[in-house]
Amino acid sequence: MADTDMGGSTLPTENHDQPELWETRQSLTLHFGSEAVQSRMSKDAPWRLEFEYTRRMVTFLAFHPEPADILIVGLGGGSLSKFCQRFLPNANITSIEINPAVIALRDKFLIPPDSRQFRILRADAVEYLPAHPASADIILMDAYDADGLPPALCSEDFYRASREALKPGGILSANLWRSDKAFRRNLGRLGRIFDRRVVSATCDTGNESVLCFREPALPPFAQAWKNALHYQKLTGVNLPGYLEDLVFSAGNDWFYGST
Repeated sequence: MADTDMGGSTLPTENHDQPELWETRQSLTLHFGSEAVQSRMSKDAPWRLEFEYTRRMVTFLAFHPEPADILIVGLGGGSLSKFCQRFLPNANITSIEINPAVIALRDKFLIPPDSRQFRILRADAVEYLPAHPASADIILMDAYDADGLPPALCSEDFYRASREALKPGGILSANLWRSDKAFRRNLGRLGRIFDRRVVSATCDTGNESVLCFREPALPPFAQAWKNALHYQKLTGVNLPGYLEDLVFSAGNDWFYGST
């Protein structure tokens, strides 16, 4: 869930759960019956992360630079899926989406076809995660619908299942919307489930990018910084700056001695 500045042509739909495409010469955007943008794709660089909150979500690369298995909850226009497929070619990437109408737009958003290492599944995350314990190094969670974050995807049981779906050393990277009336409750639940090994930073759009760590061990900060610089050069994403923001905003001694 992100910006609200939009224009261009619209493909109208009758149901607010059905996606709408707004298209200009430069971009394609996904909506659910409102001006709020769910996903935006640049036609010149379809793998590029157009929103700050998605760029902050991949700060996991500073801590886990070579994940073998990535699970993405919520497809949208496939921004995170395409980014991971392009810049992490050795990773197995699974994206799950419950809405078949969103999956049907994958060709419009230039999402690569399924392969041995890349696949899009129609699945309910509430059922999928408990059935796949210790299966993912990274979980990227950005599963909003027309009404916001579905309650089932922010319950304590679901967050616990998300933690158990991570391998040792795994990271959950989640997008929360600060104007959601349940924002502080959801952030608190993540903190409890992950034993306070949670850090976050606020984006200009009002999103909160949250990293939750399965285990207490972190790479030395010098190594995390080196990883961030490497992926900044590779992807163009300001990972060193985002890493600094996490360190400055953290409120616990566990995260690099932050106070």
